[in-house]
Amino acid sequence: MSDREAILQRVRGAVRHEVDHPGAHPAPSLAGGFERFATRLRGVGGEAHGPVPSWQVGEVVTGVVNLRAEGGRVFAAESASEVLGPGVWVVPPADLAPIGFEDVAVAILRGTIGVAENGAVALEGRHAPQRSLPFLCRHLILLLPSTGIHPDLHSAQAALPADALDHHHLTWISGPSKTADIEQTLVYGAHGPLTLDLIAYTPA
Repeated sequence: MSDREAILQRVRGAVRHEVDHPGAHPAPSLAGGFERFATRLRGVGGEAHGPVPSWQVGEVVTGVVNLRAEGGRVFAAESASEVLGPGVWVVPPADLAPIGFEDVAVAILRGTIGVAENGAVALEGRHAPQRSLPFLCRHLILLLPSTGIHPDLHSAQAALPADALDHHHLTWISGPSKTADIEQTLVYGAHGPLTLDLIAYTPA
C-alpha cells in the first residue's frame, strides 16, 4: 500500500465528531464618533476636517480646493453642490463621457455613511451618477454629515438607506488610492486620487 493510500484509508476510517453550531459571533463593541473616524482615516492616508456647521461647508471646501486644485478643473456632483452652494466648482454635464474626467483636478462628492472602525465612507450611486469621476480625479473631497458616522461596518451597513442599491452601485472609500506592490514601497495616487479630504458637517 502506498503512503497516499494509507493516508486516505485513515481519513476514511476517521470518526466524525458532530457539534452544534455556536451561533453568530457577536460583533465587538467599538468606539465611534468623529475623532476616532478622523484618526482611522488619517491612518490610511486621508484627512478629515470638521465637524463644521452646514453653512460653513462651502468656505472650508474652498480652502481645500485652493490647496489642491493648482488651477485645474473642479467638479462637484449635483448633490454635493446642493450642500455647498455656489463656488469655484461646477456641476459636470450629465452627458460627459468618462474620458472627460481624466484631467479633473478636484472632485467633490457627498457621502452617506462613515465608519469609525476603518475610516471608510459609503458613496451611493445617486450621489455619484458619473461613476468615473471619483476615480479619475487627481484629488477627491467627500462631504459627510457628522450624524452619519457609525462605530463599525456592521452598524454602518445596517444604517444605509433601504434603496441604497437602487442606483447602480455603492462604493466604500477609505483614504486615497495607494499601492505597495512594487518593492513594498507605499505609493499614493497610483490607481486613483492622490489625496482624500473629508469634510464632516452638522446638518441644519
